[in-house]
Order: sequence, then C-alpha cells, then structure tokens
Amino acid sequence: MAKCDSASQFFKGFMAAARAARLGFRWKIGNGRKVRFWEDNWLGSSSLAIQFWKLYTLVNEKGCVVADVWNGSDLICTFNRIVDEQIYNMWLEVVNLASTIEYSDEEDTPIWMFNSDGLYSSQSLYKIINFRGVIPVHVSAVWSIKAPPRIHFFLWLLMHNKVLTRDNLSKKRKVEDAACLFCCEPESVQHLFSECVVAKQMWQIISGLLDCEVGKNLDSIGVMWLSNKRFCVHNMICAAGLWALWKLRNVLCFQNGKWRSMAHLLGRVAYMAQNWIILCPVERRTLLEQTTEKLKKLGDSSVIIL
Repeated sequence: MAKCDSASQFFKGFMAAARAARLGFRWKIGNGRKVRFWEDNWLGSSSLAIQFWKLYTLVNEKGCVVADVWNGSDLICTFNRIVDEQIYNMWLEVVNLASTIEYSDEEDTPIWMFNSDGLYSSQSLYKIINFRGVIPVHVSAVWSIKAPPRIHFFLWLLMHNKVLTRDNLSKKRKVEDAACLFCCEPESVQHLFSECVVAKQMWQIISGLLDCEVGKNLDSIGVMWLSNKRFCVHNMICAAGLWALWKLRNVLCFQNGKWRSMAHLLGRVAYMAQNWIILCPVERRTLLEQTTEKLKKLGDSSVIIL
C-alpha cells in the first residue's frame, strides 16, 4: 500500500513538473522555421490560438510555422468562410502582432520564463512546483502586469504603435475621416491615449487617486511596469484606463455610440479593474478595492461594460 501511495505521489509530481515545464517556455523567433504561428507560445503567456480562438477555428493554415505565414509584410492565411466585422477586427489585431516579428539568421530558441537569464534550471522548476505554483513570470515588462492576457496583447501593440487608430489604419486602406471620435484633432495613438481632452481629464483624475502623475505620455505609464511589485495597483488602474478608453472609442466608432460623460468612462475603468481583483496579490487587494470604490463614486454605478 505504501508503495502504491509513493508511486501515486511520484506520478502526480511528474505530471506537475511536465505541466510547469511546458508552461514555463516561450519561443524566441529567429528564422521562424520551428515555431508554429498559431499554436506555439511566442508572445505573452499563451498561444494566439487560445487568445483568438474564434479566429483560429476559421483559419485553414493551422499548424503552419511562422516563416510560412509571415513574409515580413503580409500575414498569409485563408479562412474557411466569410468573416464578419468582429472577426475581421480580430484578424487586423493579429496582423499587427505579427508585424512586431523581427527575423534573424539564428534558429528559433525556447526561453525559460522562470529565470531572468532565460535558461532552464531544475532548481527554478522545483521552486515553482513546491512553493509558488505555476505563475506566469514574463521576461518583457508588459507581461508582468496583473491583467488578463488579452490586455497584455493590447498593451504590447499600443507600445509598438500598432493599435488601429485612424492614422495607423490609413496606412492599410483609405480612411475618409481621420478625426478623433472624442474631438476634432487627427487621431493617433499619442493623441487618443494622452493628448485628447477626454484622455487628459481621465488621467488627471486617476493621477489624483494614485497620488502620482500618469498619462502625460505612454512612457509615464510604461516606466512603472519595470517595478510592477511596487506599482502593482498603479499598473492595473492605468491598464484599465487605457483599455476602457479604447473600448469606448470603438463603441463610438463601430456601434454608433454617443459620448455620455466622464463619469461614464470612469465607471468603465472602475468595473474593469474590479473584475481583475482576483489577479492582484493578496497584500495589494485592499488598496485596489479602495481605489476602484473611489472611481465608482465618481463614475456611474449603472454602467455596463461592453
């Protein structure tokens, strides 16, 4: 009986190690001939197939390596049926993610995400299994923010100026109206998220709540990612602010929505951040809850997140 228990414990430990080892690796793209574009994890904490499942189910090129579908300027994929506007927008987002790929003459190599040097060690795997559980620890600062993976992708595109604002969209096709949806200025990443009158007012309020000036430009937000342990709540609130602003802009753009009030926008930020509380370290949750409550009081408690 003791032998059976010992064997069972060994098997469970072995399976935990296997799962941790699989989750702990992320691919660094070199020539793109080993990494599968959709199924392998080469950006963030999970594959594009997981994050863009609805799009992935329609793609014919499942299992293709990066080099076969990305030629440096175009993403060569076909679909098994005509796609609607929602799926098409997801496709444009994936194209923008692919545009951040930089090929080299080296082979694709796996990176161990639980060591700062990217090299696997049995000691680091042992610590993850026995003490911390399998927790995503990312090499790039943006991936360390306590937010859903989809937000990580959005922030990654944002910092690479790949979000489909009207100036970026005009590089792909003709755009008749290049104005910001909130004002009459030309829409760009810098304008929409920092310089627009709506963004300025939102960041002024958030800066007051955090007792720290944020939002003057994207660098003022990104610099805090490098010290995520210290600025965990700041990073979550700012990420929610950026995402809420982008989602509201899309409501105005694609759903004929109307600008309601700053309170409405602040309500969106509060509810998004509140939904991410489970991701926040226990010792920081009280501060995050207090901050979201203050935002709720300023916002509209009846707002529905779209």
